[in-house]
This record gives sequence, C-alpha cells and structure tokens, in this order.
Amino acid sequence: MRQISRGLVTAGAVLVATLTLPGTAHAAGPTVRDAYSDQADWSVLDVRLNFSGEVSKLVARLRPAGSSPSDAPVATITDFTKRYESSSWDAIWASQPLHLDTLGDYTVDVEATDGSGETTVRQDAGTLHYAKQPVFSGFAVTPAEPDIEHRTITAAGDMVVRDPSTRETEPLPGASVQLTFDGGSGKATAVTDEAGHFAVPHQLAQAGWVFAEYNDGLGFAASPWIDVEPQAAPTRMVLDQSSFHVTAGEKIKVTGTLQYQSGAEWKPLSGIPLEMDYKDCSTCSPVDTTTDADGRFSFTRTPYGSKSVYRIAFTSYTPFARHSTADVTAAVTATTKFSAFTASLDKYARLKVTGTLGLTGRDVNDQASVDIQYSPNGRTDWTTEKTVKAGFGSQFTADKIPGYTDGYWRLRYAGSSTKDIKGTTSNSLRRNRALTRVKDANASPEPVTKGRTITVKGVLQERAAGSGTWKAYGSQKVQILFRPKGATSWYLMATVTTKGSGSFSKGFTARQDGTWVPVFLYPDSKHFVGEGAQDYVDVR
Repeated sequence: MRQISRGLVTAGAVLVATLTLPGTAHAAGPTVRDAYSDQADWSVLDVRLNFSGEVSKLVARLRPAGSSPSDAPVATITDFTKRYESSSWDAIWASQPLHLDTLGDYTVDVEATDGSGETTVRQDAGTLHYAKQPVFSGFAVTPAEPDIEHRTITAAGDMVVRDPSTRETEPLPGASVQLTFDGGSGKATAVTDEAGHFAVPHQLAQAGWVFAEYNDGLGFAASPWIDVEPQAAPTRMVLDQSSFHVTAGEKIKVTGTLQYQSGAEWKPLSGIPLEMDYKDCSTCSPVDTTTDADGRFSFTRTPYGSKSVYRIAFTSYTPFARHSTADVTAAVTATTKFSAFTASLDKYARLKVTGTLGLTGRDVNDQASVDIQYSPNGRTDWTTEKTVKAGFGSQFTADKIPGYTDGYWRLRYAGSSTKDIKGTTSNSLRRNRALTRVKDANASPEPVTKGRTITVKGVLQERAAGSGTWKAYGSQKVQILFRPKGATSWYLMATVTTKGSGSFSKGFTARQDGTWVPVFLYPDSKHFVGEGAQDYVDVR
C-alpha cells in the first residue's frame, strides 16, 4: 500500500506504542462518543467528543473494517477542526477530506487528550464509509424571487457520483429525486436524465424552503436548502357599493373587484378565497367566496341591528399578494307588528285592551308609546282615546278606558325616526253591546201619606247595536233602588222580573222622603246596564 498524506498519516508503529489496552480510558480525559463519515462529504471524518475543557490533541487511526485492533493502521489523522458545538459539553470535530488508496469501510480508533495531558482512547469508535458518494451539484431555484405574475418556480440541478480519493465526479442517470416545496407541504419526484440532470416546475403556494433528496442504492444525499420568499404585490378591494340601508329581513348583496398592482397598473386578482364577517366580531359568522377570473367577488347577507360594519378579508395566507381589507356598513330599519290584540267592552261601556308589539331587526329594551284608537265606521275619523307604554315583545294591558256603545278599535305605533323603527297599525275590532233602558219609570203617588203604598213601575227595553228600534226585554231581573233624602248612598229595595212585555211593578210602604229608580244592573255579556228616570217622592 502506498503511503498517503504526509503530515497527516504516521507510521503504524506509533499506534501500537500509544494505544493502551482495549476499553481503557483516563477518567478525566475527553469522552469519545462516536466517529463517522460526514453526511455531506464521506471522505471527511467527524468525531464527536463529550468534554467541556480544552482538547489539545485529537488522533484518529483507520484500519480496514473487520481487522484486529492490533493490526497496523492504514492512516493516522491529526488535523481536526471543531465544526459544530451543540452545547458546552458536546461538539463535533471534523478532519480535512481524506485521500486513501482503497475504497471501503474503515474502523476508527480515537485518542483524545485534554489540556492537562489526560488522554482517553476509544477503539472501534465508529466507521468511515469511504465510497463513491451521490452528490447534488448546481442545485438552484429560479426565479429566485417569484412574484404574482411569475408564480411558477423551477427547482433544477444535477446528480453526480463523486470519488472520495480523486474528487472527480460523473453523472448519475436514472436517479429518483424527491423534491420538497412550500415549506414542506408540496412534494414532487423527478428522475435524472442521461446527464444526471433534473428540472421540476412547481406553482408556489407559500414561502419556505425548497430542497431535494436522494435515498437509493448508493446511499443518501441532500441538496442545499434554498429559502424562497415571493415578492408580494399590493392589493386593493374596489367595492361597487360600500354602504346600505335596508328594512329588517331584507338582504344586501356586496360586490366588488379584488385587484393587484403591477407597476403603475391595477389588474384583477383571481382565485383568491375571501370572507365577509362582522368587523371585530365577538361571535363570528363569516360568508365565503372566491374571486373569479375577472377578480370579481360577491357576498349576500341579511343584516341585523341598527347598524352593522362588515369586513372583507383574505381567508388564508397568499404569498404573492399583500393582504388588504374593505369595510361595508349596513343600517337596518326595524319593523314592528302587533299580535294577540284583544278588545272587550264591559257592561258600563268601558274598554279593556291587550296586545303585544313585536320588533324585528334588532334587540332593544326601550318602551314604545302605543295609541288605542277609535272609529265609528272602522275606516275614517280615527281618534286616540288613550296612549300606553309597552315594552317590545311583552304583552301590555289597558282597561277601564271610557268607550262607546258601538264602533271599531285598533292599536297604532307611530314608529321612531331617531331610532330608525318603522311604525305599524293593528287590525281593527268592532265591539258593541245592546243598549237597555227602563221606559216610563215612575214612583207614585206623589206626594204620599206615610204608611201608604208607593208603587214603582216601568218597562225594560233593549235596542240591538246598529238598530233604531227599541223592543221589550222580558224575563229579566230589574233592581229597584232608593236613596233617602239627604243621603248619598243607594239602597237595593227589591229585585223584580219583567214580564214578556218588559213591564214590571212593585209596591213599597212609604216611610220617608227620597228618590226611587229602577235599574237593569246585571246584564249578560251582550247588553249594557240600563236604568229609568229617577223619581223623588215626598212622604207626609
């Protein structure tokens, strides 16, 4: 075997004189962890030491794999440089490229000496794989700075086989190369041609590292990692309309064009996912779209609330375009509607009303002024008889409203221009009862002698709503009341039943001066209370 690398390699006899027994080490010296071929250059020997102090000397001796530790080394390496330090206790020391006469695997024995002279020896520390190595040559990505109009990049290079001894290379055709794009999310495979060349186009989806790997029969090889950073173009959203004012329940359609800047010109930007959602939303509810070939976009929403501000934005990272936004405002006129409206007249023609004023288009805690209105014909001459306060969405009640014996009733809310709430009117309800009266009511004789009989009589009649004719109202109970002279209270003296003709008559013993009156006091739900004329009788 020819002698190699004078100055790096010494006689094999030195190894025998220096090495101690296998496995023996000085406790205070550096710890030899491993020795192996460098991944990037298999002719370079890497030695990993675990030691925090000074390493004054590092010697590695090579012998053919499988040989005895006592065999003479084929090479001795002393020229090492600290290349990588993972911590203060752990570092990689690398040799210069080695020039050996024979390809193959070599067992590595390592001797490490610290600054105080303490030496550690480790035999079989690792293996130098001294073989022809697959290598990437001239790996590059073009264009180096892609932009929005040049999104496709090409990763290209050559696969060669390098002889570690001569450093000469030859093409590696038919090699399968795996390429990684988009920071790891994009993958592709290429096969080298007869010259060992490969070139793979790829439409870039995001910034990140691009690299190539080979892992086949000759071993593993990796290209340099190239960081590709696209040049992002300014963008803008040109809205066809940026503000809307609609009525509750109506939809708005927001349209516009997404553009990017190319020099002094603005061009449409297609294929970009966008979303529109409440600006600074606490409860998000986005709608999505993607710009078409002309950069056009369209969103449809049903606004809610007095005023909403929406923001249009990019939904995902786009490396070729600077993200832009656009704001859209939508004012909503709320609508109102009455529900559960009821109206009833009591026997004294007093009205009771219930209802609920609903609100659509927003949520408020305000009080609304509701007018209770009357019309004799249900078409014209509506007058407000009473105004009540009502909460939106809550039932309200108003009663004992002085009413009319016949007519139409409705509810009306005028709305609010300051709060942008539209008013409403309920349906109308006709409410009435039949009128009653006591005709020809009379207490006689008058004057009357004390102890004699006073006779109270009359005729109970009814008149249906809308009719001008009074008719006898028979078989009904009539109360006869008396108020003594000087008193303010009425006293029930008797209850009589009318005949079929509506007439009645009842005698009382005259005891004191006072006023008599017959009253139809307890009608059914279809009649009003009725009474006759009051008659004062002087008792002597």
